[in-house]
Amino acid sequence: MRVLLSALLALLVSAAAIASEDAPYHAGFMAMTVQGDPPFQVGVWYPTQAAETIWRAGIYDITAARDAPLAPGSFPLILLSHGSGADEFHHRDWATTLARHGFIVAAIRHAGDSLNDVGGRGSDIQLTGRPWQVEQTLDALLAEPRLEPAIDATRIGMVGYSAGGYTTMTMIGGRPDYALWGVHCKAHPEDDEMCPADASWVPPRITKPGWKLPPPDPRIKAAVVMAPAGILFDARGLSGVSVPLRLYRAAGDSHVRNEWNADTIAALLPAKPEVVTVPGDHFIFIAPCPAELASKFPESCADAQGIDRAAIHDQIGAEFVAFFTRTLGVGAAPETR
Repeated sequence: MRVLLSALLALLVSAAAIASEDAPYHAGFMAMTVQGDPPFQVGVWYPTQAAETIWRAGIYDITAARDAPLAPGSFPLILLSHGSGADEFHHRDWATTLARHGFIVAAIRHAGDSLNDVGGRGSDIQLTGRPWQVEQTLDALLAEPRLEPAIDATRIGMVGYSAGGYTTMTMIGGRPDYALWGVHCKAHPEDDEMCPADASWVPPRITKPGWKLPPPDPRIKAAVVMAPAGILFDARGLSGVSVPLRLYRAAGDSHVRNEWNADTIAALLPAKPEVVTVPGDHFIFIAPCPAELASKFPESCADAQGIDRAAIHDQIGAEFVAFFTRTLGVGAAPETR
């Protein structure tokens, strides 16, 4: 058995090496705790010259050089905001790809709205707290002795999925109007993801009266959103968005439905974003699931017949590299779509 496991591990390492052989760096990883209210975890992937290994982080297999020295140089930074009830490892494949191509990626585990901490969902902890956690993360990264010398603070981007798409929109100039949630549910009671089945919608729960969103952060120069929650934005609320934006929508999204979210945002933005449609349902943007996650959340991890999530993620990862290379001014790379 030990020989078999050793052989399997060697094959996995070999496959990882082949997949990244065209990339100029290996991926490193370090964990950070950001001293917010409350403190929260951030996973940081970054370029390194150290060899990658496969190791375990909870239920996930991570391929990265753990706590290895950063490669010499100055690199752009990408902030990553996960969907509701997820964590910093739900987009680990894209973080790894970006790190191998010369980006530092900081994936936030949002306090109050993560895999094992959902008490803030549907409240100001989710709607206001998430953007503050992004702001606190960016400040912490730029003050972290291990990272600050390697971050080019003039080249910062952001990626967000679902609730993280909402979070990203607020950071690049979007101003939500929470009253629009009730207006939407009155007009579309069939939206069973966003609205209660008995039509008894109430405003989001307030835990900190007077708590306001942080202002948009001008340090963020480009962004990608995937299946963004958009019912809280109207044309006025999106009028301040001006950075280059790439918007992904899932063709069969039955949860955060395109007509009320991704399509609405795309139509109302003052400058048309790059819009890409991929096959699959809402959860297609989550990295292929480990077995334990798949057993607990089969709807999030299973795809319809003929949908190859791993291949779709490989394609999107390449597109992320191309988009941020172009928009953050770090050289030239061909778009793949």
